[in-house]
Amino acid sequence: MPDVAHLLLISVVIAGAAMVKGAVGFGFPLVSIPILSAIIGPRAAVPVIAVPTLLSNFIMVSRGSASRTSRASTHLLLALAGLAVGTLAGAAVIKALDPRWLSVLVGVVTLSYVVATALRLTALVPEVAGRRAAPVVGLAAGLLGGATGIFAPLLASYLHLLHMAKREFIFWITMMFFVSNIVQVVSYAHLGLYAGQVLLLALIGCVPMAIGTWSGMALQDRLDPEIFGRIVLGIVFIASLNLLVRGLIR
Repeated sequence: MPDVAHLLLISVVIAGAAMVKGAVGFGFPLVSIPILSAIIGPRAAVPVIAVPTLLSNFIMVSRGSASRTSRASTHLLLALAGLAVGTLAGAAVIKALDPRWLSVLVGVVTLSYVVATALRLTALVPEVAGRRAAPVVGLAAGLLGGATGIFAPLLASYLHLLHMAKREFIFWITMMFFVSNIVQVVSYAHLGLYAGQVLLLALIGCVPMAIGTWSGMALQDRLDPEIFGRIVLGIVFIASLNLLVRGLIR
């Protein structure tokens, strides 16, 4: 079990990452997992964050952040199906993969998101092509998310290229997170990843997560989205490089 200083550091990381999610609708695992992986290792960080992530999505929905009137489209339902299958398969990877290469994988996924966002690469994908690729995107996001705990890069980029309105975007990304989180947590539990202190840390993490999420919601309308987004990308960029270096030189 981590000492008091490490528990405090873990709680601060979780609260800060949850504040990001509360403010912009996603980013909790994206910010927290790379940083926590450097503290407790990726094999523990991924299942630890999965539990408070599930609760975080519940809070977002219960507070009315998502529009319940959004209509389901065939391509989005196919993306959800692919996401569930991919998450189930990806969850098996985390137990089989060497922690060193898991660090590299998490680093590559998050760093790719930073680069794609900074270069606005998603804007280059035609909307029609995006709709047709829905099941493939869902499967790929599930595989990566099940293995690394980070679903947001592909899902956020995909929904963004469909040019959705803000409320519709938040509704569908929250629904996708719900599907993936449920499959993810159940799979991790079945694989025995919540043994010992991992489960305890996951439950403890729910407290700073709730505080951070509510704080982020309160700050949502007061922050300049562009400046806030740059700060988040900067944090994720540094954390990603740290993971890559640790994984490659270990």
